[in-house]
Amino acid sequence: MSKLAEEVQDSFYESFLELLNNKISHPTPDLPTVRYWTTSSLKKILAQVRKELAEKDIVSDSSYVSLIEWLRRIGFEREVLAEGETFHVIEIGAGTRGGIDPLELLMAVRPQGVICYFSAIAFHSLTTQPVQHHHVAELQVSKPHTKREAESQLEDSNPRPLSISPPRLGSELFRYEGKPYFTTKRSIRLIPGIQVRDYGPRTQLRITTVEQTLLDALYKPFHAGGPAVVLEAWQEAASTFRFDEERMSQYLVQMQFPATARRVGAIIEMISYSPGNELRRVLNDSMTTVNSNSPYAEISLLPGIEYQSINRDWLVKIP
Repeated sequence: MSKLAEEVQDSFYESFLELLNNKISHPTPDLPTVRYWTTSSLKKILAQVRKELAEKDIVSDSSYVSLIEWLRRIGFEREVLAEGETFHVIEIGAGTRGGIDPLELLMAVRPQGVICYFSAIAFHSLTTQPVQHHHVAELQVSKPHTKREAESQLEDSNPRPLSISPPRLGSELFRYEGKPYFTTKRSIRLIPGIQVRDYGPRTQLRITTVEQTLLDALYKPFHAGGPAVVLEAWQEAASTFRFDEERMSQYLVQMQFPATARRVGAIIEMISYSPGNELRRVLNDSMTTVNSNSPYAEISLLPGIEYQSINRDWLVKIP
């Protein structure tokens, strides 16, 4: 390469890095993390930078691969290999080895998703158990209720002893360091408690609130880590006054899922928590829909697990 060609190439790289750095300096709703990228998302942003530079007659014949290699050489990119997916850390000093954050991986692979279940329980410091799997939900609009759907809210499907392995946890996206990362489709109506949390200067997390996370744990206990994690999370939240009763009441009303409300009533009695008037009213209202003669009247505290004792106030089977 001639000296002139080298100067042109260096000028292109300088302009390229400046524009790229400007584009990825702050997270956006469409790009909640601008530190972690999948290969496909990184290709898109690099293509945008090249296009904008070309409009200013700043061009280069460098391929995508050579651009990545150059970013790696200057310590601005690090490749993270997972089973089923490749990620890229893009930032100054990326070449320095450091821990990989699982929540940022979730936001990178599903930018419009919502972190939930076991991942959210750990984020909110509601468990001492090591996280065995991670979840990000893809939201969808639910169809109107049918009579059968209303009945199924009160029904436990496939009750199982605690010794039996848990049901399918969703669609596996990838594995990193042996841990599976799942995605699952969730109804917008059933997940009203979503918040956006700053997670450093270049990442924001879309994640369930403490209240939503606790309700989710009663709805999908195996997704949330299993019975021990679910009970610990509720005990921790109640003992440290970590959940807002008004917010939880609002969620239960919005969800229109009386079985979950009944489970809340049963578990707070188990952990000796006394609810305020508003939450108590919402929980009591959930019993007005129950036909005690229905074959689905008695439900398990945790769907999929058959307990033997029964809380008669809520018609919920408990440990």
